[in-house]
Amino acid sequence: MIFTIRFSISVNCNLFDENVITDELQDSEQLYEDSGFIVLPENYSENGIPTRLVINCHGAGGTVTTDDSQVEHQVLTQYLVANGYAVMDVNGLPQKYAEENGIDIRNNIGSPIALRSYVKAYNYCMENFNLKPEVFVHGGSMGGISSTNLVLSGLIPVIAHSAYCPVLDTYNQIFLHPWCDGLPKYALGKIYKFDKDESGEYIYDENKLAGFNPSRNKKAETYPVPVKFWHCIDDPTVSYDITQKFVNKIRENGAIAYLRTFSYGGHEPQLVGNFVENPCGADIFKGEKLQITPAVEETFIWIRNFS
Repeated sequence: MIFTIRFSISVNCNLFDENVITDELQDSEQLYEDSGFIVLPENYSENGIPTRLVINCHGAGGTVTTDDSQVEHQVLTQYLVANGYAVMDVNGLPQKYAEENGIDIRNNIGSPIALRSYVKAYNYCMENFNLKPEVFVHGGSMGGISSTNLVLSGLIPVIAHSAYCPVLDTYNQIFLHPWCDGLPKYALGKIYKFDKDESGEYIYDENKLAGFNPSRNKKAETYPVPVKFWHCIDDPTVSYDITQKFVNKIRENGAIAYLRTFSYGGHEPQLVGNFVENPCGADIFKGEKLQITPAVEETFIWIRNFS
C-alpha cells in the first residue's frame, strides 16, 4: 500500500543583520512549525532494503499544508512512487511566521528559512523512515531556486538535480519580474530585510542575500552534481535565457549540465507533447494509469540513470 505521511518540523526563522555592529547578542532562535509530507511506495519496508528518496520542491502555485500539498498530485511524483521511490516536500515557509510578517505562504523564494526547513525535513525523514541517505532533488518554477540553493548548500548528500522552468536569479526574476502581482518581490524584501526608498519601494541589496542567489553564486559555476533543466523558450513567467546562461556557465567550467528546450509550452514544460505510449517505468498509481509526457518520462530516466 502507498502511504502519505504528514509531519511538522521546527524551523528557526530568525535572520540576523550582520551589518549591525554590537557587543550584544546578535542572533536568536525564533522557532516556528513548518509542514511537510512524504509518500512511501508499495515496496517500502521498515527493515528491508532502504528506499531512495526524491525531494520535490514545489512552485509558488501551491504549498505544503497539514493536510495537502501541490507536489503529491503531480504526475512526476506519482510516477516516481509507482516505481519504488519515496517523495518528500516541505513548505519552506512556516504558516504562522508568514502570517505575522504579511508574506504570502506560497512564496518561500528559496530563502535561508526554506533551506533550514528542507534540511530539517530531510533529517526527520532519515531518522524516522528506512531511506538511503543520498537523495535526488527536483524543483518546479520557484522550486528551482529552493532546490538549487539546497544542492549548493552541501548540507545534504545529493546524487543529481533536475528542475522544470527554474527560478535562478533573485534580481532579474523575483525582484524585477515577479509573478503574482509582486508577491515574491515583497517576500524577498521582508525576509532579507531590504531597505526602502522614499516612496516605500524595496531597494535590492545583493549583499543581504549572502549567497542565496544562484546566478551570482560562484559555487554554481562548478556545479557539485549533475543537473538537467527543462524549459520552454516562450515561458512568460520565468526567463528561458537566464536558465540557458546558467547551464552554459556550468558547462564552460567543466561540470555536468543539460538544458532540455521546448519551442512552446509557456510555463509548463511538463505538459508539452503527446503522451508517451510505452513509458520505461511502471505507469499505474493507486490502480489508475498515469499519462506520461516527454518531460516527465525524461526526468524519470534522468533519475534512473544515477539510481
